[in-house]
Formats: sequence, structure tokens, C-alpha cells
Amino acid sequence: MKTHKKIVVGLLVFLFICVVGIFLDYKKSMRESPILQGSYTCDKLPFTSMEFDLDNSYTFYYYNFDEMDKGTYSKGSGNEHFINSPKFHNTKIVYNGKKRTFTVMMGGETYLFKQISKLPTIKDEPEKKEE
Repeated sequence: MKTHKKIVVGLLVFLFICVVGIFLDYKKSMRESPILQGSYTCDKLPFTSMEFDLDNSYTFYYYNFDEMDKGTYSKGSGNEHFINSPKFHNTKIVYNGKKRTFTVMMGGETYLFKQISKLPTIKDEPEKKEE
């Protein structure tokens, strides 16, 4: 009976070590390759937001006043991502996963965007009224 208890305790300890190891490996891989997703705004551009929708085939949205742009984004090497749309043609953004910020060049200037939500806020285009 004592041998049976030792085997059960040994298996439980082994399973616990495996679960902890898998969890730590997952956390490490998330730090090494952070995922760009959610809603981001910029202090220099108060009415501008960028949305990254990971669940919708890496769709990217850009909102500025009444201007809207839609495209896709992809991960490059390291912390680089690229956005493609009619307004942004393979534009590089540099993502900081720890601070949840990214920088992007627009019109010759560099802008810092900060994450305000982990979920993207997708705005529907308003219906045009017929006169």
C-alpha cells in the first residue's frame, strides 16, 4: 500500500512540474512575440485611432475625423509589423509589447500610439440619407 501511495504522489508531482513548465514556456513565447491587437490612440492626433482585429484575418482600421481606411497587417521580424491599405502602403510599425505601444511614420513624422483597449472598436460606416 505504501508503494502505491508513493507512485501516486510521484505522478502528481510530475504532472504539476509539467503543467508549470508548459505555462512558463507559454509566457516566455508571448513575451518574445507580442500580439498586436486592440484599439490604439495617439496624443498628438486626438481624433485618430487605429484598430487591429486579429480575429478577422488580421484586419486593420484607421479612423481620423470622418476619414476611414481599412486594410490588413502582418508580423515582420522581431517587433516589426506592416500595414497595407489604400492609405498605408506596406508601412512599417514598431510594436512594444511590454508598454503596449507602437510607432508609425505618417506624413514624414513619427507618432506614438498607445493601447486603450485589448478589443478593437470597429465603427460601421454611417448610412447615407437620400434626399
